[in-house]
Amino acid sequence: METDTGGAPSRILALRILLDYQQRDVFVGSLLSSALEGSGLDRRDKALVTGLVQGTVRMKLTLDWVLKQFSNRPLESLDPGVIWALRLSAFQLMFMSVPGYAAVDMAATATAEVVGQHAVGFVNAVMRAFSRSYEKIAFPDREEDPAGYLETRYSHPRWVVEMWIRELSFEKAEAICEADNVEPLLSLRANLPRVSRDDLAASLASKGIDVSAGEITPECLKVKGTGPVGDLEEFRGGLFAVQDEGSQLVAHQVGPDPGMKVLDLCAAPGGKANHLAELMGNVGSVVAVDANPARLALVSEAAERLGNTIVSTMEMDARRASAWLDASFERVLLDAPCTGLGTLARRPDARWRKKPEDVDRLVELQSQLLAEAAKVVAPHGLLVYSTCTISHRENAGVVAAFMENVPGFGAEPATLRGCEVMPHLQLFPDTDRCDGMFMAVMRRLH
Repeated sequence: METDTGGAPSRILALRILLDYQQRDVFVGSLLSSALEGSGLDRRDKALVTGLVQGTVRMKLTLDWVLKQFSNRPLESLDPGVIWALRLSAFQLMFMSVPGYAAVDMAATATAEVVGQHAVGFVNAVMRAFSRSYEKIAFPDREEDPAGYLETRYSHPRWVVEMWIRELSFEKAEAICEADNVEPLLSLRANLPRVSRDDLAASLASKGIDVSAGEITPECLKVKGTGPVGDLEEFRGGLFAVQDEGSQLVAHQVGPDPGMKVLDLCAAPGGKANHLAELMGNVGSVVAVDANPARLALVSEAAERLGNTIVSTMEMDARRASAWLDASFERVLLDAPCTGLGTLARRPDARWRKKPEDVDRLVELQSQLLAEAAKVVAPHGLLVYSTCTISHRENAGVVAAFMENVPGFGAEPATLRGCEVMPHLQLFPDTDRCDGMFMAVMRRLH
């Protein structure tokens, strides 16, 4: 349960952002950044707006399930501003320490300002009824309708929870859903060639930032209360990058040595490419490939800030890598495009952007990319396949098909907390407290 101390301006801005999110269909993170920059709100109120917007979007399905019990009109028939005003107010009642009367009053104020006075009466009536009885609303029975229970109780798309129940078990699916609804701490990757993790932690702590060491990688720090990361002198000075701890583990599976020639396919925005360079002590070569020139530029920008001089970029469709590159890379990383179902805790709107048919499309693309990546691995070199999703077909299924159809590769162990894991590694947000990353390591045998 979160504590709330903000006032009307924060709610009004939050409602404007939520309405903008629906009308423009853009990522919540980018909307928040642009709206807060010129808002004039202080740091605490900016944090409140962020929590309100992200939480309301994250819990949208649960909020709608409960709200529909108190509306005499179908929710889908309501004006978008009205439904978002109801969701925003319901979120504060269900998931924040806001008294019922205050939530109703603030709903009226925000609705009048953003939607219009004509909508206030309806919003007031729904929220008064909601505040009196929302705790009595039951979710579908977990025994009779397990997918319906997870869908409505934890605000996840039904197709996702059905897949996780089928592939992992109901209990594991529920644990993942619950973890997805807890906002994670921000993960930083200390740039070890420039600073030790302990020294970076001490520097950040001296600024009043809550800092703790990661549990999976030796570079990771978990932080809270940083404010805009770009404002920190440690960031501007290239002492760290922002990268989820699960994602940090990928470069360790690649395991490059100084002096090696390394290829990172689908590399933008460059977190893994730059981590590889740091693990190599900035000695050797890291070639970062991506088809998107704007995103590829981010790789170079990060390399310059971090001082990674061995990172170079190539604009290219990775499905044609062998047409431009020969089989001379001792390490090849393919961090493939995926459904991103392992990132739902960090990306509140990601759960609503993917469809079941995306899995079919992405499996085909992932298989093409992996087969092409194999063509540029040097003899006895390593090929690492990774995604940030929890989906058997995109992960173990793609690797199994590759091993069956592409000769000359053998499975190698991945490592987690000093232990070897075969034949591949899947992290989960509930047990590993990071993104749900998948990693498979394969060696070219000749």
